[in-house]
Amino acid sequence: MHYRVDICIGGDNDSRRICKSYLKKVRDWANVTFPDGYTLVKVEGCYRGISEDSILLYAFLSHDMALRDQLERLKRELKQEAILLVKSSVDLDVI
Repeated sequence: MHYRVDICIGGDNDSRRICKSYLKKVRDWANVTFPDGYTLVKVEGCYRGISEDSILLYAFLSHDMALRDQLERLKRELKQEAILLVKSSVDLDVI
């Protein structure tokens, strides 16, 4: 069984933007959490009716991974009210 993890992170609460230092914090966290790789996409999101720069990070894992504590730390570091986590079991083939 393989898993797909989708993590949605909003932009800086003051500017609603993703600056280099903010993105570096997310990348540093992801490099440690998903050492086998991940995909990071900068997108536009909407939270409580307000448009903002956002990050969609997704990774494919060979096992179910507990992420709550790591995401709580990232949420505090980024000063976010919420980070969205979606886990799905998937059929995965690497071609």
